Amino acid sequence: MLRKDTSLNTSSNILGINLDGERLLVVCGSPTGTIYERLFAPIPPQADFPTVLELIMVQSDRLLTLTKAQHLALPECVSVAISGNVDPETGVLSSAIDFPLWKLEPVRSQIQLRFNLPVALEQKANAGALAEYYFGAGQKTGNLVFITLAPAVRAGILTDGKLYTNSGGTAGQIGNLRLAAEGPAGLARPGTLSGFASAAGMLELARMRFPQHWEADADLFQIIRDAQNGDPFALEVFSEAGTQLGRGLAALTHLLQPDLIVIGFPGCLLEEAFIQPARAALSAATDLAGSALPRIVPSGLCARLLELEAIAPAIHQFRSQESK
Repeated sequence: MLRKDTSLNTSSNILGINLDGERLLVVCGSPTGTIYERLFAPIPPQADFPTVLELIMVQSDRLLTLTKAQHLALPECVSVAISGNVDPETGVLSSAIDFPLWKLEPVRSQIQLRFNLPVALEQKANAGALAEYYFGAGQKTGNLVFITLAPAVRAGILTDGKLYTNSGGTAGQIGNLRLAAEGPAGLARPGTLSGFASAAGMLELARMRFPQHWEADADLFQIIRDAQNGDPFALEVFSEAGTQLGRGLAALTHLLQPDLIVIGFPGCLLEEAFIQPARAALSAATDLAGSALPRIVPSGLCARLLELEAIAPAIHQFRSQESK
């Protein structure tokens, strides 16, 4: 959370950080959602927290050099979206499926110490929900669920425009739901929702179902492009993944009755090839009338989602304080 004494206003700049086990994104943006500059960097395999913290500093210095050259004002706060289980009160990350070496890491306090700025910190699924609520498909929708697909399937839940969180920051881990005795794993257990529908899981599913169809070095984005071009093998993979996602959302739908479920990146690139099977499976699994089902839509931000996730925690804190 931002400190009470922050001077953030609509003309301030935000240093945004979006971090998972695959990549680091740093951005300079504004409370209105404008992104001025961005830099990506890969995360070293099996990186520990001090290594990633140093990478954050190096990339942030590079980013600020670019923004200074454009005569942009220095950031007045830092905003962080991060994978894993992060306690919203303490700012401590207890564990992360994509950072296996991280245990009880004081993420917020260390970043605040390095930058000497107030820090807003949220789990990535929550940051995605906020980004969609303020700038994407969830605008004017107070009750929504955002589904992130990387590194695992996870839900960010907004009720009346407020995030649902719990002590320890472990809420929303629907990807752990076991759907089959066996199947792809992704970064989770075989046969789980994350195994079938996460980014890593869908790639594994494609290789499992059609081992001879793609080259060994084909990545998920190649298979997505194939689906967009009508490849029946790729379409079958994403239909199965979408069906499993819809089944996995059934309990959440009964429990929360959200107005809207927003599907994050990269599922949003597939649009109806992924989301229509999810809708059909959710309807069959819940046995609810159409009018009682939530709308399932792709992210309204999609390719911009990672950038807006990075600054959404600070924007949410700013707007929440402004409304008091």
